[in-house]
Amino acid sequence: MTDWQFCPLLCPHHLRQLTDEISVPVRFNHGNLNPMNAITNSFFLMLTRKILFAPGAVLLLMSVLLISTAAKAEVPTVLTDTIKSGSGTIDIMQDDTSSELDGALSGGTLYLGVDLNEDASGLEKSTSQGVAIKEVELVLTTTEGTFTFDTFYTNTTATILEQGATEAGEYNTLFGQTGSNEISSTTEGFDLSSFDDVIEIQNISYTGEIIDAQLNVTFLDTANNAGDNESFFDYSAGFEDFAILSTTDAQTLDNADIGIEEAPTTVTYTASTPSGGDIAAPSGTPEPPWMLLAAIPALLYSKRKRQATT
Repeated sequence: MTDWQFCPLLCPHHLRQLTDEISVPVRFNHGNLNPMNAITNSFFLMLTRKILFAPGAVLLLMSVLLISTAAKAEVPTVLTDTIKSGSGTIDIMQDDTSSELDGALSGGTLYLGVDLNEDASGLEKSTSQGVAIKEVELVLTTTEGTFTFDTFYTNTTATILEQGATEAGEYNTLFGQTGSNEISSTTEGFDLSSFDDVIEIQNISYTGEIIDAQLNVTFLDTANNAGDNESFFDYSAGFEDFAILSTTDAQTLDNADIGIEEAPTTVTYTASTPSGGDIAAPSGTPEPPWMLLAAIPALLYSKRKRQATT
């Protein structure tokens, strides 16, 4: 490759060198050479060839693709439907397109942010509220059939007696508070501060194009006058808001432990780690694509060092 310097006023000699190097005729306006268009197109064609054939180009391209895939998956969306009176169905497709939802599920996990709206009465107060979950079910209808996923996790569980039951059971729980918190989303325009806790639905796998998506949620109807856990984790017929979160926002919200520190000391619960530990992972853990990008400067430095010694 001939050495050349790019300058604003590229002389015909330099222009001929540049176009000869890439072996692409650059002529416009019925065969008349347009210097500015020639310079622009020739420069980018040569730059493309340098990038594609440069050492480490494959690693760089793989990193870009991985980042694009990760970015696609992170689609924070506030869902229009809410859960009222302890149970209900949320029509996800009101707020997400098929491609957006497919991107959010590309990692096999759906992260749901929940905003609790419980009465601040009895053991519950404005700084600490809770509900227990009986069932969460994601139903996807695709061009290939219907797929149902009902394995879910939260970062806390509690032993609670259900209304009409004779023995208490272990249930996933959600904590929250009245009003907003001070947490900021990593996605511009999305208000993470209005949400309290996270539900994680894992092991999502399906085929075909999504044409419908329903989220069924049932909170636990706790026994009356049974104990402090039953009183604290009951639902008060309020409406609970839901949102689809990015992985990063889910980790941030989950690690904040909103409403837990202010919970009554008589309320007992257990901190749990979901299978795979996704939402319980430290928020500072780097994503794999960024780790690959971090290695690129070292590779380039190593290459230049080898060239200098030859």
